[in-house]
Amino acid sequence: MMTTFHWVHIVVGIWIALVNFTNILDPNLLALNNVILGIVVAVYNAYILFGKKNVDVGGGGEQ
Repeated sequence: MMTTFHWVHIVVGIWIALVNFTNILDPNLLALNNVILGIVVAVYNAYILFGKKNVDVGGGGEQ
């Protein structure tokens, strides 16, 4: 099941690939863009993992 958690990563991944391989952003802004998105993804993942304590991985094949 696709959750918001997955969709955020898909959208951010598409954006990073798009801006790095096209001329959408000025080359001077690419590094800043990647750093900011990296921080956003890290904070979002930490919130999901530690704040909500809701991860998709189950233990021992439970469903």
